[in-house]
Amino acid sequence: MHITRRYHSFIFLVFLLLGIASGAKAQSESHFDGFSADLAFGYRMISASTTSALTINGNAVPSSVSSSQPTNTLSALAVGYNFNISPGYYLGIGASIVPGSGQAQQVQLQALNQTINLQGVKPLYNYGIFLSPALIIGEGLAYFKAGTQTQVNNSNTSSNYNGYLLGLGYKQFVYQSIYLFGEVDYVAYNNQTSGRTADASGRLANISINTAPSGERFLLGLGYQF
Repeated sequence: MHITRRYHSFIFLVFLLLGIASGAKAQSESHFDGFSADLAFGYRMISASTTSALTINGNAVPSSVSSSQPTNTLSALAVGYNFNISPGYYLGIGASIVPGSGQAQQVQLQALNQTINLQGVKPLYNYGIFLSPALIIGEGLAYFKAGTQTQVNNSNTSSNYNGYLLGLGYKQFVYQSIYLFGEVDYVAYNNQTSGRTADASGRLANISINTAPSGERFLLGLGYQF
């Protein structure tokens, strides 16, 4: 439900930008075609839909689960190529990588009148490829970004997550071929299930944890247009 609303918001903003641009002419001779590389720093807010199932000696035991929702800083590297498909309009293709923060999700399981603390998913880094339609607005380039996203996790905590990314951004040259840009992204991953064992009131419990992370990130960075 939340993913659908956010997706519709992105689509609305894209068409809004297209509508604005249709009545405006580029006021500069900025050239954004060709190869580019950029580095950004930013802030991300992560949420995760987490459920659990606990069994002891093959019997299901009622339980509930809660998990930490870390919010942290990040850096992002990206390279891409823009094709000038018509005056003022571009189509870009690129790839990005975001190193992990080293933080692991913390999970608390409530069962048998006790709290069981578990280490959740520990991301190492994520990467993706994307398409980016764009258009000149004023003296800069507004762009929409859509692509695949993979989160590579520590193999002891979870399998890798696969998902998608949607983003909006704006870049503008500040000195010769150097540009400044701002971007906001929404990332959502498919759910993954991982198994754990823990002591529950002196008995060995098998715990299955299902997690589906998603979140927003806000980036500000510098790039170079070759």
